[in-house]
Amino acid sequence: MFISISFKEDVMLSLLRRLRDWQTEKIDVGDNAESGFTLIELMVVLLIIAILLAIAIPTFLGVTGSANDRAAQSNLTNGLTEAAAVYQGNSQTFAGIAGILPNSAPEFSWVSSSTTPTAGSNQISVATVDVAVGGTALSPTNDAQGVILAALSKNGNTCWYATQLNATPVNLTNTDTNGQAFETAGVGSLGGQSGATKAGTDYAKSTSTGNCKANYPEARVGGFSWGSSYSNAPTN
Repeated sequence: MFISISFKEDVMLSLLRRLRDWQTEKIDVGDNAESGFTLIELMVVLLIIAILLAIAIPTFLGVTGSANDRAAQSNLTNGLTEAAAVYQGNSQTFAGIAGILPNSAPEFSWVSSSTTPTAGSNQISVATVDVAVGGTALSPTNDAQGVILAALSKNGNTCWYATQLNATPVNLTNTDTNGQAFETAGVGSLGGQSGATKAGTDYAKSTSTGNCKANYPEARVGGFSWGSSYSNAPTN
């Protein structure tokens, strides 16, 4: 029995040696050996990679930028919904809304009309504006029938604005120097500007991110333009 087992082991070892020798011979002759790349082949591969990157990177950046803008726009849309709820529960006026929203809509971080929101945050700048008051620009009667919201996109390159007017704007007789946002087409006003001559919701954007504040539209010299949607929001 011992001789039989030993014989079988010798046979197996012999077969393994022959298999190893056969594989070594195959590698030596180059049948299964890994061949290297030539310099031209490497250059072609690198060129293809460079072309793919040149196509992919701008697309990626464009998608990322669009997503950042959509996030800011979503915050403003939801913010207007919250402001509308406050308006109804506040005797149908936006007066004092900046002090009410932090408690009624704590999911957002509300900042003053003169404060620039932090890029990529849920901060929204809010300002109350007058829309259809009587008198003149130099002697106005406040009605607080409008609100302006501002948010800065995550990339920090674009400021988005949204406004809700609950009355049709009127034109006052004198040049507006008191920041009555939608009442006259005078310097520092919004009235008479595109999209701001009717009651409803309007949108705008600005690349002047240092002025990403809710009070900027009414203070902007030369007027401020609005559009009926985010997609056609004019750049101010």
